[in-house]
Order: sequence, then C-alpha cells, then structure tokens
Amino acid sequence: MTLKQLRYLLALVDHGLSVSRTAVALHTTQPGVSKMAKTLEREIGLDLFVRTGNRLVGLTDAGRDAVELARRVLRDTGTILALAKNVQTGLTGTLRVGTTHIHACYALVEIVQRFLVAHPGVDLVLTQGTPIEILNWVREGSIDIGVSTLPKQLPEDIVTFEAYSVERCLIVPRRHPLLKVKRPSIQDIARYPLITYDEAFNSGWVVQREFQRRGVTPRVIIRATDANVIKSYVAAGVGIAVLQKMAIDLARDTDICIVPSDHLFPASMSMISVQKEHVLRPFGQDFISMIRAQTKRKPIQEDQLSRTVRKVLKSHEDIAG
Repeated sequence: MTLKQLRYLLALVDHGLSVSRTAVALHTTQPGVSKMAKTLEREIGLDLFVRTGNRLVGLTDAGRDAVELARRVLRDTGTILALAKNVQTGLTGTLRVGTTHIHACYALVEIVQRFLVAHPGVDLVLTQGTPIEILNWVREGSIDIGVSTLPKQLPEDIVTFEAYSVERCLIVPRRHPLLKVKRPSIQDIARYPLITYDEAFNSGWVVQREFQRRGVTPRVIIRATDANVIKSYVAAGVGIAVLQKMAIDLARDTDICIVPSDHLFPASMSMISVQKEHVLRPFGQDFISMIRAQTKRKPIQEDQLSRTVRKVLKSHEDIAG
C-alpha cells in the first residue's frame, strides 16, 4: 500500500465516487483510477466500495473506516514533512487560510496587507466557505488556519483561540419608518420583510434564534450568503436586514441607514482554529499574532496550546531572536 493509493482513495470520495471526475482531478485515466480501487481492496483484503455493475455507488463500513484512516495518515505525513520546513529559515512558503466571505472581504483586509509586507516571500491562499466547511478543511489539513465564527459542535482535534468580536446592527433603506423608532422591538422589526443570511452561516441562525427566543416569526423573503447582496436588496427597498457592522461603510453605502439594535442581537466571537497536530510554520504563527494584536487580545498562553504548536512558537522565538 502506498501514499499514492491513499490519495486516489480520498480523491474518489471527495469527487462523489465519480471515476471520470477523479481521473480529471488527478490528471490520469479512468482505467487507472478503477485499477487502483481494485488493487487497494485486494491488498487490504476487504471490499471498500459498494458497486452496481462497474459503477461505484457507495462505501462499505470498512470503506468508511479506511477513508478516515487514510485522511489521518496523509495529514500526519504532511505534518512530518512540515517539520523539515520549519528547520529552514521560514521566510518562504505558502499559508492557507480558510474563512467566510464577510471576514475575507472586511475584517482581514488590513491584516493580510500587513502580513504580506512583513513576509514578502510567502504566498497567501484564501479559501472561502461556511464555518462547518472551514472546520472540516482544518481537520483534513487542506488549510493551515481557519478564521470564522464557530458552529455549536467542535471536533476534539481542533484548537481554537479568540480573534475579534462581530457586532450586528439593523439596516434599512433611507426614509424607512423604523428610523423614527428610537429603540425598536423584535415585534417592530418583524412587521417588515426580512433579508437574512443562510443558516449555514453563524449570522443566519443567530438572528433566527433571537426571533424564536421571543416567540416571533419574521417573514424571511431572501436568504443570501454575501453581505453585498444583502445590502443591495435593502438599498432597493425590498426588505430590511440584520448585518455585521464591519460590512457597512456609510460613506459608500449611501442608500442604507443603520438602526441600533444591540439590545436585540448579541455580538458573536470570531475564532481562530488550527488542527492540534498540524505544524504551523513561523509565518503562520505570525499571522495569528497579527489578528490578535490588532484586536488587542491577550497573548496566547502556553497551556492553551498543543505540544506541537508550542514547539513552533519556540522555533519562531528563536528565529526572531
């Protein structure tokens, strides 16, 4: 059994067990992918795939276990390879950061600018997704750092640190009746059509939760995944919305107005997430430090870190010194 076979196995699963899409993604042939699947089953001595004729239609119980173990093996292999890179100067490389659209577009812009000036030899790859997708990418090792609010359930192999607070406000079109209400209630807001985030995003279910907690059902007419889309429809007079304050610049967003609603919709904490056994190179730790420094978070204490991350911190201090 080889690492190449394990990569083929994971590629098959990640492409919905489609041999054709897997072959394209791996720059190989469909017969080559099919042969690999059969060879791997023969070497292991178990059926990993459920087949209908020659088509792969699912995974057996043994197949699901094999996929989980394969992800772990490849992730650990990447960790071992990263150890060698950390012995080097740490001045060049690639940092992979997963975040949501709202954080990439607003909260992280200045941090990314500063980071690239401080580390001109580092390529920064920003991947956008939902909070759940971001955590899965961290677990799999396909990204180094996740930055987002977090879902309710966290995997045990993820370490998180506070990044910055995400505050919300109500936005309405100009001359909207709610602008005359000094302290609107949840009932006041529910009288108007609501544009909201999809509930796959923290801001979507947080807003819905506050309505439910008060026994109020709003009329949601649009669910979106992009703050700019939400602002556009509010400006057009289609509805009102609860949006993160960082996404609003009244100097540019001249067709919308803010109605204070801190008393209704609480702030959320954006978190930094890393895989416990993933070795962050020094510039990765510097990226985390920049986020926390900008928002005046306390330095990360050593007892919060896994043994692997502590090693990286020490190597970073040695290089800086």
